[in-house]
Amino acid sequence: MKKIVALLLLCLAAEVLPAVISGQIELVSRFVWRGFDLLPDNIAAVQPGLSIDFGDSGFVLDVWGSFALADRGVRMDTDEIDLTVAYAWTIAPGWEATAGLIGYGYGFARDFSIRDDASLEVFAAVAGTGLPLSPTLSVYYDFNLGNGFYVSLGGSHEFELNETVKVELGGLIGFNGGQYIERSAFSNVDIYMRMGLAVGKLTLTPSLNVMVPLLDEVNEDTEIWFGLAVAL
Repeated sequence: MKKIVALLLLCLAAEVLPAVISGQIELVSRFVWRGFDLLPDNIAAVQPGLSIDFGDSGFVLDVWGSFALADRGVRMDTDEIDLTVAYAWTIAPGWEATAGLIGYGYGFARDFSIRDDASLEVFAAVAGTGLPLSPTLSVYYDFNLGNGFYVSLGGSHEFELNETVKVELGGLIGFNGGQYIERSAFSNVDIYMRMGLAVGKLTLTPSLNVMVPLLDEVNEDTEIWFGLAVAL
């Protein structure tokens, strides 16, 4: 009930303030996050998202979830719904910054409690939008479940093949500062390729993703997974 009320409040806020609402749903063959394999045994997941962009105010609200598509009796504890509040602004020509809060919630867990099944993270990012590959440095700090920080440095480049097809190549390297593990080190390298296909008012985006682990505590295996997102 609380989740439904929260969503209704978000929609009401979008009606009161000038805003653009967009949605997406993605099917992924694996759920890999910051190097961690969050759904072992090659279990796929469906990941819907809703974004409310308040335009010139700089504020954006995002609601995002992930739900396992197999072993539901066991995997419900890992299902999550996250809420992000972010503020973006221009530092200087060609430089953008973003800061905000992310609330992670595992509300389907048995015997749910805020201490054991929810977490709060603050983040800040700086992007050189006027530079080649648009490099982005992001820093996250988790106050509860993760109790540590994570830093990523990434970049991407988009190629426009024609009016309806765009290809994006990108990647990042991550540094784990004791978040969900007991030591700090470079943890993962991610590489991806996405192809955006405009189909009427929809955008279909198939993707190929590769994660190479640098730290055994995070993951001992190179992960390869596919995704298909549908955005409106």
